[in-house]
Amino acid sequence: MQPSPYLPALGLLCRGALFRAVLLRSALLVLAGAASSCSPSTQRSAELALTPCRLDGLGVEARCGHYGVWENRRTREGRRLDLKLAVVPALAASPQRDPLFVLVGGPGQAATEAGPQIAEALRDVQRRRDIVLVDQRGTGSSHPLDCKDDSAEAFDKRFAPELDLASTRACAEKLDADPTLYTTDIAMDDLDELRSALGYERINLWGGSYGTRAALVYLRQHPAQVRSLVLDGVAPFAIELPLFVARDSQRALDRLYQDCEKDIECTRAFPGARAQLQQLLAQLEQSPAALQVTHPRSGVPQTIRIEREGLAAALTNLLYVPALASLIPLGVERASRGDWTSLAGATEAFSSTVDISVGMFLSVACAEDMSRITDAEAAEQTRGTFLGPGWLSRLRQQCEAWHAAQLPSSFFEPVRGTAPSLLLSGELDPVTPPSWGEQVAEAISPSRHVVVPGGGHGVSTLGCVPKLIAEFLDSLDLKALKLECVERLQRPPFFISLEGPSP
Repeated sequence: MQPSPYLPALGLLCRGALFRAVLLRSALLVLAGAASSCSPSTQRSAELALTPCRLDGLGVEARCGHYGVWENRRTREGRRLDLKLAVVPALAASPQRDPLFVLVGGPGQAATEAGPQIAEALRDVQRRRDIVLVDQRGTGSSHPLDCKDDSAEAFDKRFAPELDLASTRACAEKLDADPTLYTTDIAMDDLDELRSALGYERINLWGGSYGTRAALVYLRQHPAQVRSLVLDGVAPFAIELPLFVARDSQRALDRLYQDCEKDIECTRAFPGARAQLQQLLAQLEQSPAALQVTHPRSGVPQTIRIEREGLAAALTNLLYVPALASLIPLGVERASRGDWTSLAGATEAFSSTVDISVGMFLSVACAEDMSRITDAEAAEQTRGTFLGPGWLSRLRQQCEAWHAAQLPSSFFEPVRGTAPSLLLSGELDPVTPPSWGEQVAEAISPSRHVVVPGGGHGVSTLGCVPKLIAEFLDSLDLKALKLECVERLQRPPFFISLEGPSP
């Protein structure tokens, strides 16, 4: 199946800054050419057997297993789904009884694949608490809703997205699942059943991007089981996720060029950088380019087609991660001279880390977001933006070909609650900017909204933020959190040449 060419740009995340180090290392390569044997929590139930396992990106041993739930939770008939889970045991001999459950983004990412990096960063949390990763139904190893077509992710399509509705329809027809049963509310009831099976009474929830919505839905449906929330890159229902991406990405791009214009080295290296991008976009609008580019991983020369929409989507992806966004002025300047190596390499570095179950993405996005977006709203929110309306129109067509659930209006009401909540936003986030965190902060009390300077989409691994999260989970004292170390963070320096940022 051909997925939406803009899946990475829906944040949805995409892993964003959570993979800052890996992405930047990959980009630089392109531009340049002990097990822990901990005791399991005493709160775990014997009814669920877990065995030692290793997860990519996690430096300690975890314990993995599967738990069965009904696909149709209402009728409790038919198929049962095996949900994959992993528990990273607390280091303390007598751990706290309230673990941290990690809910990742997408929708469509798997927690046991995208979550280990979060668990690794939150080692201070693991000292006292178990960290639990559960592949949500439809993702990873939990009956994934996939119609894989590796050609859809081919390098030669990065800058020239295509839409094959016949493939979307074929995927929906042959899918071994009922897509209407893979929405967030059903998945959060799965999670609560699994919580009980593990023997936990109350839990803390960390959610990133789409995972923040999942955490909020869990809070609404199971408030007595929630001790606290940590929400990173807040995506409430009001975001109608695809609708505002063009507007919010424009904000992030404008901030990028404003910061470049304030930076002496950037201004000297790229005078008129903003106008140069506009000229390149206009040029591709009139005449898409066919260029030979060296594949950033294989080193093999390859001819690719570059269209305006493809470049706009690539720029949106790079804005997720400030370390990659710092390449944009340099990449645009070189592309304007016919050398697309820098932009192609950075885009490939980002895209290679994103693994999303396409069917799961469509089942959630079409039912929970696209169903509420009108043509007039789409036109208004994309007007005058570099991303434009095309990507949103393509996603709408995919949703029309998908068998999505029809949810009651009550599902979309703002989630309110009283669980202590730490809300985190990246100042430069192109898809869930701080304004959405402010909106949720008004509906949940007590809460504290922390905006991380220079942060993109996902800030939980930056600087001292992991320690801040651990302190919050230990005390639940939002007022006592010291933010001086966070306030010292800033945007990564701009790349002035292929050798890297200016010293």
